[in-house]
Amino acid sequence: MQAKINNQNTFQGYDARQLKGLFVTSRECQRELSRVLRPFDVDVFTPQIESKSVRKEFASLESQSRLLWTQDYFTFLKDKAVLLDFSREHLQRVFRACADGIKKQMRLEPFRFNPHIRGGNFFICDVNGTKKLLINNDHVLFPDHMMKEFYDSYQICPMPKLNYHIDLFLRPLDNGNVLVADNRATVNSLKNLSEKFQSYIEQNKLSDEEAKPFENIISQIKIALKNFEITEKHDRYKPRETTEQVVDKLKQYGFNPIRVPGNYYYLDQHKSMETAKKHKSNFEKNIQRAREFCLTLPKEDRDKIEGWVKGQVIYLKDEPNFVVQLENFYYQNFVNAITFKDKNGKIVYITNAPLFDRILGITPEIEERTGLSMRNEFVESIAPYVDRENIHFISDKLTEKLFKYTGGVHCTAAEIP
Repeated sequence: MQAKINNQNTFQGYDARQLKGLFVTSRECQRELSRVLRPFDVDVFTPQIESKSVRKEFASLESQSRLLWTQDYFTFLKDKAVLLDFSREHLQRVFRACADGIKKQMRLEPFRFNPHIRGGNFFICDVNGTKKLLINNDHVLFPDHMMKEFYDSYQICPMPKLNYHIDLFLRPLDNGNVLVADNRATVNSLKNLSEKFQSYIEQNKLSDEEAKPFENIISQIKIALKNFEITEKHDRYKPRETTEQVVDKLKQYGFNPIRVPGNYYYLDQHKSMETAKKHKSNFEKNIQRAREFCLTLPKEDRDKIEGWVKGQVIYLKDEPNFVVQLENFYYQNFVNAITFKDKNGKIVYITNAPLFDRILGITPEIEERTGLSMRNEFVESIAPYVDRENIHFISDKLTEKLFKYTGGVHCTAAEIP
C-alpha cells in the first residue's frame, strides 16, 4: 500500500506516541492490525516485493511462521530504517527486497546494521523532554556515546532481564509511566477474582445447578495458582533478576513503575512422555542443554529432571505429564502491547487476547453477566492511565498462534514515528 505521510506527527519515542504507521512482515498480522486500527487512521504497511521468485521465497518463510516477528528484523527511527544483517543468502534476498519497498513506500533510506539490536529489547522514551533508552542489559552492544547518537537518546538505561525480550514484561506509556508485569499482582488478582465469584454466587443466591459454572471457575483458579507457584520456582530468569530489581532500576532512571497483573504462564502438558518423545530432535544436544539447565536448579529440583529436553522444554521425572518451559509459555500477556496516541492525544493500547480467561472457564457470556475476568482486572489496573474505551484486544486465533511461538502482538510490528 502507498504510505500516507502526515508531517504533523511528532516523534515521541517508543513509549506511547503518535505514529505514521506500523510495518509488519506477516500478512495475517497485517489483516488483524488493520481491523483493530481502522478507527484511528493508522496505516499498516507490508513488504512490497516486485520479484516473483523472491515473493515465492517470502511466501515460503511466511508459511513456516518465520516472518511473525517484525521487531526482530526492522527498526524505524526518526530518519532511517535499520535492518538485521542476515548471513543466509535467501534471507538476504528477501530482506533486500523489503528494503527496496520501504524506500519507495516511506521515502526512508534503509540500511543493514550488524550487530542489530532487536526491537523487543529496547524502548525510546520521552520523560519530561529527556529521551531515555530503556534497553535489555544484555544488548548494550556499543559505547554509550554511540548508543546515544544512533538512537537519539540522552540517557542509556540498561534493564535487568526478566525475560528474553523486555517487551514481554515492560510497556512504557507516556510521561515516564511504565507498566511492569508483576507476578505478585497476578496472584493477588486471581485470589480477588476467586473471592468475587464466590460473593457473586452468595449474593445472587444461585442454586447448585446455577452455581456450577462459577464453582468450576473457582476450582480452576486454585489450580492456576498452584501451577503458577511451580512455574515461578523453575523460571530460568528469576534466579538472576527479580521484579523488585526492575522496579528499583526504573525509579533510579526517573520512571514511574506501575505494577500490573499483566502476565500468566505455567507448565505446558503432553498426553504422555511417549507422545512427547516422538517429537524430540538433536537428542545429544538437547541432553546437554538439559544438564546445563539442571545446574541452575536447587539439588532437590535437579534430581527430578528426566534428562532430556525437546526444544525449550524440560520434563520432570516425578510429573511425567508436565513440562517446564525454558522460555516462558504464555497464556496471558497484556504487557506486550502496541501503544500510540490518537489525534486527541489519548493513549490507545492494543494487546493480546485474554486466552487465560477461557482456560479458567470465564466465557464472554459470563464476563458480560458478572463483569469479572482477568481481562477486567488488567483493564482496571491501567484505567488511571489509559481510557477503558481505548484498550483493545486482538483476536483469540492470532493470539494463540503468537503465544505458540513465544511472542505477542508488539513483537509483530515495527512502529514508524
